Amino acid sequence: MVLRNRNVSNMSSEQPLKKKQKRDVEPTDETDFIKTISESGLSSLTALHRSLPAHVNEDDITLNEVNQQYHEKLPCRTNECSASELRDNESTIHSIGSNICSNTDSLFSYAYPPSDNNVLIEPAPNIANSSSVNNTNSPTNYSSIIISGSNDGIVPVPSECLSSSCFQEEPESGLDEFQSFLVKQCLCGISEELFQQPFDGYRQIILSRIRSGMLTEWPTSKILHFLSNLQLLFDIYLKQNTKGFICSKILDLCNNILRNEYNLMEQLISLCDARNRYINFMSAKVISSFLIIAKTNKNNEWLESIFDFLSLDYVKMNFALEIIKRVVEWKDTDTHVLEESSSSAGSSNRENEISINCSKVPYNDSESFDTSGIKGFIIKNLVLRWQPLITKIRFLIDDNNVQAQTCIITFLELWENTISVKNNLSVIDTKPLYAHLEKFLALLNNMLPPIIWKQLLSLFNEVLCYGSTLALQDLLPDDTCRLAHFVIRYVKDHALLDSLPFRCSEGYTVHSFFGTMPSTHSRQANNDKTLLQKMVLLVLKSVALSIKETKSDSSDSSIGSDDSDYNQDMLVIGRSMKDVLRKLDIFLKTNLEFHPETPFTKILIHLFSDQDDYLIESMVCTLDIIVGIPDRCAVFPEIFNMLNPTHSFVEFLKVVSHSVELLLDYLVSNETCFLLYLLRFLKYLRRNWSSFVRSCGDGSLSNVNEFDITMNVLINLSGQIERLVVRQLFPYNIDPVLRLLKVCNNLYEGNEYS
Repeated sequence: MVLRNRNVSNMSSEQPLKKKQKRDVEPTDETDFIKTISESGLSSLTALHRSLPAHVNEDDITLNEVNQQYHEKLPCRTNECSASELRDNESTIHSIGSNICSNTDSLFSYAYPPSDNNVLIEPAPNIANSSSVNNTNSPTNYSSIIISGSNDGIVPVPSECLSSSCFQEEPESGLDEFQSFLVKQCLCGISEELFQQPFDGYRQIILSRIRSGMLTEWPTSKILHFLSNLQLLFDIYLKQNTKGFICSKILDLCNNILRNEYNLMEQLISLCDARNRYINFMSAKVISSFLIIAKTNKNNEWLESIFDFLSLDYVKMNFALEIIKRVVEWKDTDTHVLEESSSSAGSSNRENEISINCSKVPYNDSESFDTSGIKGFIIKNLVLRWQPLITKIRFLIDDNNVQAQTCIITFLELWENTISVKNNLSVIDTKPLYAHLEKFLALLNNMLPPIIWKQLLSLFNEVLCYGSTLALQDLLPDDTCRLAHFVIRYVKDHALLDSLPFRCSEGYTVHSFFGTMPSTHSRQANNDKTLLQKMVLLVLKSVALSIKETKSDSSDSSIGSDDSDYNQDMLVIGRSMKDVLRKLDIFLKTNLEFHPETPFTKILIHLFSDQDDYLIESMVCTLDIIVGIPDRCAVFPEIFNMLNPTHSFVEFLKVVSHSVELLLDYLVSNETCFLLYLLRFLKYLRRNWSSFVRSCGDGSLSNVNEFDITMNVLINLSGQIERLVVRQLFPYNIDPVLRLLKVCNNLYEGNEYS
C-alpha cells in the first residue's frame, strides 16, 4: 500500500507491493512520483528512497557513502503520538492536541527509508512521546492526501483541514493479550475482535476517519512484538501438526494467513527496507516459517520478490539469503523445539486443563510434514541466479563493513547448508552449486578478515565430508576431488598455511566481527584454535581424498592391471603428500607449544581434543592415508612414522582417560564417525598385529605398558557391548565390531589362528 502526495515527490529504487483495490472504489487518476535510478542519474546507487534538500548535489553521493551507514540504527519513522486508547465500540475519542500539523512524511511513514544515518539526507523527525509538532517549515497548501487502507476505501483529506486534524494510535492493539493465548498454545477462548485485531495494526484517525496503519508505520517495539507473536503462532502450528491434532482456532488463523487474507506477506517483505537489524532478523525468520508451512501452496510472486533482492544492495541481499537459508536448513523432526517435559504436577494439570477446553481437530496430512517441495523449488531458483550472486559476493568479500561481512557469512552458510548431506537435498539439484569453489579458495590470503576465513574453511570442510560420506564411496565426485587437489597445491606451492590469520592480539583468543575476544585465562596462548583446527582438518581430508582417488582409479578394470604404472603414480602422489604433511608438521610445531621431537600424531590428537567430531574424523583420515599407500612405496616409511595409526589410537585413549563408557557413547551417538573409525582400526590391527605390538612398545609413547592398557580397554569394551546386545539395548547391529574385537582378543591371548 502506498501513500502518495501530489506536490511532494519521493524517489525509490523499486515500487512497493500493492494490494488490488476493491471493486466498489473508483480508481483515482494520479501522478506517480516514484522515480527510477536512470531518471535520477544515479547509476551506482541501488536505492534512494526520499527526495534530497535543494542544496545537496545527488551526483556527489556514492555507493560507499550510503552503504557505510547501514549498520547504524535508523530513527524510528512511525506515526507515534501520545494517544488515548481507541476501540471500535467507543463513542468518544480523546483528542491529544489541537494543532498537529506537518508535511506528509511527518504524518505517514513511508515503507522505504534510505539508510540508518545518512548525513546527506535529513531524516524525518521522531515524534514519539510528543503531542505536537512544530509546523514552521510545513507546507500550507495540499490539494489532497490519498490513504490506501487494508479495510477501507480511498479517503481524500482536504488540505485546509490538515492543521486541525487529529492523528491517534491505539497503544496496545491487543498484542499482549493475544500473546497470552499463544503461550497457552490454544486460541479457543479468544474473542472475535481480539482474534482479528492484531492484524489490523495501529488505528489512525484523520478527521474522525479511522484506518489501520501498515506494519511499516508501527513503532519498532510493536513491530517486534507483532513479529514475535506471528513466529510463536507458526511454531505452535508446526508442533501440533507433528502430534496429529491442531487447535481449531490456530488452524483457521494459519489458513487465513496462508490465503493472505490479512495482506501480511507483502507487508512482511516490505519490512526489509526498515533498515533496522532486529526487524530485519525477525521478519526474515517469520517469512521463512511462513514458507515452511505454506510449502507448495505459495504465491510465486512473493518468492520472486525475495529472489530479486539478491541483485540489490547487501542489506537486502542478506535479508533474502537469511530467508532462503532458514528454509533450506529446516529439518522435519518429530519433536519440536517447543516440546518440553512436564515433570511437575502443576504443569501436567495446566496442560490437561488446556487440552479439555481446546477444540482440537485431527490433522494427519502426510504432505504437511514434507518440505522437500519448497526446498527443491528454492534451490532451483537459486541455481538460476548462482553465477551473478557468486560474482557479487566475490566483489564484496574484501569489504570490512560489518553489514557486508554479515551478508558474506550468510551466503557462505547458505552455500554450506545446500551441499550438506545432513539436509538431505537432491544431489542432482545441488550439483551446480559445487562450481566456483576453487575461486573462493584463491581468495584466502592474510588480508582477508579472519571471520570470513573461518566460514570459508567450514564450507570447504563440508564439501570434503570425508568421515560421513566420501570415506564410504568407491566413486568420488570430480568437483570434490578438484577442490582437494587445489588445497594440496596451495599448501605446497603457495604457502597457504602461512597466510592463516590465527594469531590474535596479546590476551585475546577468538576472532569475531569486531576484532578479537578476551582470553579467560591469563596464560592461554593468543591463538584462534578453531581456525587452526579447521585448516588442519581440511589439509588432512584433502590428502586422504587424493590418495583414495588414486587407489580407486587403480582398481578400475577399465584402466588396466599394470602394477608398474600404479606404483609409479602412487610414488609421485606419495611424494607430494609427504611434502604437504611435512609442511603441516613444521607449521604446527613452530606455532604451537610442542617440543620439536613431539610425534605428529600426538600434536593432532591434542589439537582436536576439545572437538570430538574433528578429532575422530582426523583419525579416520590418517588411518586411510596409511592404508591407502602401499608399504612397498618408497615414501611409505616416512609417512608411516608421521601418521602411525597405533600411536594415534593410544594417544586418543589417553585423552578420553581410557573410559569405556565414553567409547560406548561415541558408538551410539550419530554426531561422530567413531563406528567407522573403530571398524577400520580393528581391521588394521588384524592385518598388522605385529606392527601394533611393536608400536605400543615404542619408547616415544611412554614407559608404561601401553600394549596391555590398550588391550584391556578393547576387552572391556567388547564385554560392555555384549551385555547391551543381550538386553537388546544397542540401537543397531554391532556384530561386525564384536567379531573383530574377539579376533583381537584371541590374538592378544596368543591364539593367532582362532
